[in-house]
Amino acid sequence: MTRGKLQLQTIQNPVRRRITFSKRKAGLLKKASELALLCDAEVALLIFSPSGNLYEFGSPSMNRIIGKYLKGCDSTGCPIQLPEYVEPLRLEFEDLRRQITQSEKVCKHMIGEDLDLLNLKELQQLEKKMSLGARRIRSRKGKILSENVEFYK
Repeated sequence: MTRGKLQLQTIQNPVRRRITFSKRKAGLLKKASELALLCDAEVALLIFSPSGNLYEFGSPSMNRIIGKYLKGCDSTGCPIQLPEYVEPLRLEFEDLRRQITQSEKVCKHMIGEDLDLLNLKELQQLEKKMSLGARRIRSRKGKILSENVEFYK
């Protein structure tokens, strides 16, 4: 007796669907590993689960294979179609990178580093901010000390 032909359609039961995904994913990863080992092939496999988890296999390494693919696309001119949501994310990433760089510069200035890059006006503004900050710190420190004195009386 042989198995009947399986009709492919979405599994409605969510528990059975997760189990099937897990088993088939394991089988696919095993086949990719065997193909790489037996045939000395460079294999890259990416799987995104319905919940968004990433599973990957790369032999010898995913980065090497993707780099080789991109290099091949550059030489052959094959366009890589990125989803439309990638560009806004890239712009947001660049904006966050600029903000981090600016914040790092400000922190360095606050601790007295890289001051050679500042002109007189910027140094005066920094001094004003730091003196205001020092006043706030002294005020808070005095408040805590007076609360402690009152507590121990």
